Amino acid sequence: MKALSRAVFGFGKICAVAALFGSSAQADAVQSGWQSSGNLTYISDYLFRGISQTNEGMALQGSLTLATQDGWYVSSWASNIRFGEGSMELDLLAGRKWTLYDDMTLDLGLMQYRYPQGHNSSNGFNYWEAYSKLSLGAWTLGLALTDNYFATGVGKFGYLSADWQQALTATVQLQAHAGLNRFAAADEFSTFLGGDTAASSYLDWSLLLQAQWLTLDWAVGFAGTDVSAQACPALCDDRLLLRLSRNF
Repeated sequence: MKALSRAVFGFGKICAVAALFGSSAQADAVQSGWQSSGNLTYISDYLFRGISQTNEGMALQGSLTLATQDGWYVSSWASNIRFGEGSMELDLLAGRKWTLYDDMTLDLGLMQYRYPQGHNSSNGFNYWEAYSKLSLGAWTLGLALTDNYFATGVGKFGYLSADWQQALTATVQLQAHAGLNRFAAADEFSTFLGGDTAASSYLDWSLLLQAQWLTLDWAVGFAGTDVSAQACPALCDDRLLLRLSRNF
């Protein structure tokens, strides 16, 4: 409870700053050419690539993005977590989006995952990741690469993902996701999990039904991985997800 209280307090401060910064950015948008957008989210379990980051507990999350009309953007994202000695994840990213055709876009960027007060060595769990996303109609294909995953003794890591969204009605969408998590070797995957496994990769997936109601986005569905229960007995199994979010 103490760690979660610190996370909620820190999250509240971030939201307040984001709101003030977002208002200022909107006021200056015409002069500067930058536009602001953001999001606030409640989720029943924060899963990162299929693995719970909140020890199967709830999370409060928020983001703020500044973007130009020609596709450049900078963004920040924060969530409470429950691992290590820290209580928060803060992601900072910058990149650019291009419209290749009417229904095709390309997104390239660089991202730093930050974990304030993490206990791993001198830099916590902080690490950098380069990413690319190609969107075509209802599909988005993604690739992310790093050479120091979570700064935990794991070297090169790659993530290949596919997302699909289908409108069922004017206010209801079906969202599907699948991801391939690839480590350089099985011993590095074992180091990452903290449990023995002969595999050097795993799959994560989710299937959500999302609806818009009362200016909010409501979502319910399932998510999971194919990691064995022996290697990851609690945090990698299949589970029900509930999500409530508001864009601004």
